[in-house]
Amino acid sequence: MEKAQLNYIDDSVIAWLETLDDIIPSLIKEMVTSTKQNRFDLVTNVDKSIQQKFEQFLAQHFPEHQLFAEEKSNVDINARQGHVWIMDPIDGTTNLVKQQEDYCIILGYFVDGEPVLSYIYDYPHRKLYKAIKGYGAYVNGEPILEPEPIDLQEAIISFNSLVINDETIHDLQDGSFGYRCIGSCGLDSIRVIKGQFGAHINTNPKPWDIAAQFLFSSELGLKMTTLDNTALDFAKAGPFIISNPACHEAVLAILNSGKGYKK
Repeated sequence: MEKAQLNYIDDSVIAWLETLDDIIPSLIKEMVTSTKQNRFDLVTNVDKSIQQKFEQFLAQHFPEHQLFAEEKSNVDINARQGHVWIMDPIDGTTNLVKQQEDYCIILGYFVDGEPVLSYIYDYPHRKLYKAIKGYGAYVNGEPILEPEPIDLQEAIISFNSLVINDETIHDLQDGSFGYRCIGSCGLDSIRVIKGQFGAHINTNPKPWDIAAQFLFSSELGLKMTTLDNTALDFAKAGPFIISNPACHEAVLAILNSGKGYKK
């Protein structure tokens, strides 16, 4: 894709994201919450409205682009062909409902299966992280530098302790410097992208949870793989790790000893 066309799409999407600053407060003020599979699997009018507005944006400005997203049926979408946006309108919905903080919007733009634009918008803190294929990563327009190497013993790592057995949790904590979990795959990943965390592990992500991280990883020299250390399919997702390269193998070695996690 030519740089001029890529810049035009990027500028258009950023302008659309800026419109959310005026929309989200009223949506939150009148927030309506419902459940999907269980009482912990939440969805709100905020999720649905943001996704609907982005779908309308694409129809108006880029009608040849398709949307593969959390709050819709995607049976008619082949994510590996053509121009496809993968979206999580609110990543960290529980945090939105319970805290009104620590949630974000995730967007990944793929052309014939290759990531070319990525966005993670930390709306509560008004920080927009983006990556452009071949041109690096940025936060609010300022370049993000490639993180320095972090050995596991010096690394803070992020994972959901509810899906990892006790012995493995202790081994991960003993081997690392510390443990945190924000509860938003996008924001936990951002800590790795910025060099604040050594690794983030998620044993059951969907494509929209990890759509943006592929390009950030490739632009910043990070490791993003399955938990078996194989290539990760962006259209299927599944258990994954995004990691500083210096501690990637050490984290996986602990995680996979004794089958220490469940999907």
